[in-house]
Amino acid sequence: MKIAIVTNKINSVGGVQIFTRDISKILRERKHRVTIIGEESLPKKPQKNLEEAIGEYFNYLHKKNNYDVVLCNGEMGYAVDHPKAINVFHGNYYGYAKAVENLVPEEVTKNRLEKAKMQKISAKGKYVVTVSRFATQGLKDIGIHVDKIINNSVDTKIFYPKNSNVSDLAIAPIRGRYYEKGFDILEKLAEAGIKIKLFSDKKIESPNIQYMGLKDNKKLNKEYNQSQLLLQPTRFEGGSLITLEAMACGCPILTTAVGYGYDIKEIIPNFVADINNINEWLAKYMLITNDRTKYSKEALDYFREFHNPEKFKSEWISIIEGI
Repeated sequence: MKIAIVTNKINSVGGVQIFTRDISKILRERKHRVTIIGEESLPKKPQKNLEEAIGEYFNYLHKKNNYDVVLCNGEMGYAVDHPKAINVFHGNYYGYAKAVENLVPEEVTKNRLEKAKMQKISAKGKYVVTVSRFATQGLKDIGIHVDKIINNSVDTKIFYPKNSNVSDLAIAPIRGRYYEKGFDILEKLAEAGIKIKLFSDKKIESPNIQYMGLKDNKKLNKEYNQSQLLLQPTRFEGGSLITLEAMACGCPILTTAVGYGYDIKEIIPNFVADINNINEWLAKYMLITNDRTKYSKEALDYFREFHNPEKFKSEWISIIEGI
C-alpha cells in the first residue's frame, strides 16, 4: 500500500513527530510505502494558513501518486480530500483552551478556540482516532464523533528498564508554555528542596534545578532509569509520550489527572496530584521516592498492561490496512 501521513512539521521535536516516526516504522516493516508530508515538503512558503496549504499540497501529490490511505495528524486534515482518510487527534484545542483560559491572555484562548473549529472541519468525513479517553472529551464537546481510542505506546527497544544507580534527582523533560506545562509548579517544588534535572526549551533559575536544554528523546532511557521519578505538572495533555517513556523504563511518575493521568489515578492514585495542591505534590514525592522499587514495578506493570506496544501496533495496522 501507498500511505501518506499529513502532519505539521516533520523535523520538529515533539510528541506528534515521535508518533509519526513510530507509525512510519511499523508500516515500513510491513513493506508499505510511506510518504510524510509536512511544512518542509511545501515547494514555497504558503500565502494561506499552514493547515490549508499542506492539505492542498497533499491533494496535488495524491493526484500523481494515488495514495491508498492517508493519516492526518489533528487539524492537518483540514483541507485533505481522500476517501480513505484517518484523522488522529493527540489532544484537542477546545479542552486546551478551557484548561488554562484564566491563566493566559484572552487572545491566546481565542486563537485556540479558532483552532478547535478547524479541528472539527478536519474531522469531517474521516475516520477519527484519539490517543486517550481524556483526549476524547474535548472533541465530543465540539461535536466531533470519535470512532476509536488507541492508547499510545513507545518503542521498547529504546525505552526499557535496566539496572542503574538511582540519583537524588527527579527528571522533567518538559517543553512548551509556562502555565500549560506547569513550570510554575516545578519552581515551587524546587523552592521546597526537590532536585530536578530539567530537559526543556525554558530555563528555570534555581540551585535545585539542573538545566540540560532539549535532548532527543531517544537518549532519555538512561536518564529515566537513573531518576527518582518523572515530574509532569501539566494542566493539559491528550496522551503524553513522556509519561509512557518513563513508565516503560520502570521510572515512577508524578503527574496530574489529565491525559494518561486521568486513567492512571484509578489504578495508582499516588502517581497523580492536584495541580493546585503543592503539599500533595510534596507528600506524594516523598511517598514514592521512599519506596521507589515498589513504585518502579507498578509503573512498568501499568505500562505493559495498558500501553502494550504489540497492542498499539496491531490496532493501528488493523485500521490502516482495513479502512
